[in-house]
Amino acid sequence: MTDYQALLQSPILTPPVARLVRKSAVNSAPVLIQGEQGTGKELVAKIIHHTGDWKSYPFFRIDCRILGEQALLTHLCPLLEEIRFGITPATFFLNEVGDLGPADQLKLLDLVEDGLWLKGVEKKVVKNIRFISSSSEDLKERVAHGDFSEDLYFRLKTLSIVLPPLRDRARDIGPMAEYLLKESAKQLKIKNAAVSHDVLRLLESYWWPGNLKELEHVLVRSAVLSEGETITGKDLLMDAGMEGNSFCSFLKKTETRTAEPPKDNSNGLSIPDTTLFFVELVHRIKNPLVSIKTFTQLLGDKFNDEEFRSYFYRIVTEDIEKIDDVLNGLLNYIKINYPIEKKNTIHDVIEEVLKKHGAQIEDKKIKIFKKYEKDLPETTVHDEQLRYILTSLVRYAIPSIPPDGSIGFLTKSLDDAKWNQEERSVEIWMVFTGYKKPFDSLDALFEMPAVQKKELTDLEIRLIQEMIERNRGRMTFEVHEKKLRTLISVRFPVERRKVITYQST
Repeated sequence: MTDYQALLQSPILTPPVARLVRKSAVNSAPVLIQGEQGTGKELVAKIIHHTGDWKSYPFFRIDCRILGEQALLTHLCPLLEEIRFGITPATFFLNEVGDLGPADQLKLLDLVEDGLWLKGVEKKVVKNIRFISSSSEDLKERVAHGDFSEDLYFRLKTLSIVLPPLRDRARDIGPMAEYLLKESAKQLKIKNAAVSHDVLRLLESYWWPGNLKELEHVLVRSAVLSEGETITGKDLLMDAGMEGNSFCSFLKKTETRTAEPPKDNSNGLSIPDTTLFFVELVHRIKNPLVSIKTFTQLLGDKFNDEEFRSYFYRIVTEDIEKIDDVLNGLLNYIKINYPIEKKNTIHDVIEEVLKKHGAQIEDKKIKIFKKYEKDLPETTVHDEQLRYILTSLVRYAIPSIPPDGSIGFLTKSLDDAKWNQEERSVEIWMVFTGYKKPFDSLDALFEMPAVQKKELTDLEIRLIQEMIERNRGRMTFEVHEKKLRTLISVRFPVERRKVITYQST
């Protein structure tokens, strides 16, 4: 037999809920219990009944979800006759009262408000009935849309109890698990198992769509299957019938992540534990949000009421986007507070430049070849100057490359103590099919002398070369007219200090 007094003092109820339950138990005012599926609404109703002055009287449960249109009369009449219309006091628990149709809502309002029960032309006065109702939906929104009687709503919620979802009670899961396992051991004659620290962390990390009912199911099943006195991660996955279950999928993903070897953090920049926590938190919340949003879009087509369908989708979407904004804010906080070591900037700039000129490269069907040195060190050249230099070189090369030609990039770091008195340098090679020979067209167009034509053609290259030399670098050209190939080499000194950067938010 369930000890409801012990439940009232257990971690199953939050302290605010427990206070409201105690208040509700000592009077006959109507109580409305709201919360997601599985949060324990019926359990709270029974605690209210069995811990108060009405515990010796009948408790009738009426499931409004299975009632047909105008079927409330059929279900209530035998119960009212059993208690002789209130000569014997009784508690009526209306489970999912929001599912009642309009006609039944009016009948219930007469009973709650005036104590009248109408059966055809027959009118009965009913006394000594206490109503406890529950709803998984927000009845206030149902009232706003005209789907639920406003008068009935306020009559039923003289006292209102809202049960929080289990995902908002991560700190309570440990005490709740201990209590549920002890009670299950008494009632189901199973061993009184404990929960290991690793399992507790898993339970606290899961989002529990089934709330308290799902937690109890997982704990009892694992206690039965466990070979030892403590539930382990292996025990949680032992039931083949859980395939496709969201909790089982969560465990398998977690197991995969745990099995991955730790990433090398040889760059010397440590990531605080709180950062790892934030990253894990963000991704564990964002993934379900994507699923919820997708499911909501599919579910919307099933609503017949177009106005309600659009309103439902808008509200859920807005809520998800608000949460997503918060999570993005957390990620930005991490990015702006914890730097990473800067590497391969040259490679990133090359890729950016090639993408910028992608249309020209595609039009001429130019093939691209790349050979990059891994973890190429940073140079002393500023990113914007490097971007300008490489952009100018690619723009210089493309016009001379014939259709179906090629362009390639090679990068490497060099130890060269003799060059520029630097221990190390970085070299970028750009080689392309063809060579620069625009003089014929300029002759016909401007009729300039050869010397002046060469200066105009090489002007931008000369400016780039001057910029490279100002940065203690060097640029060389090799033109092979017979092979129709041009090779340009650019070398810069390596930055001696470790360069760090912050991710963009």
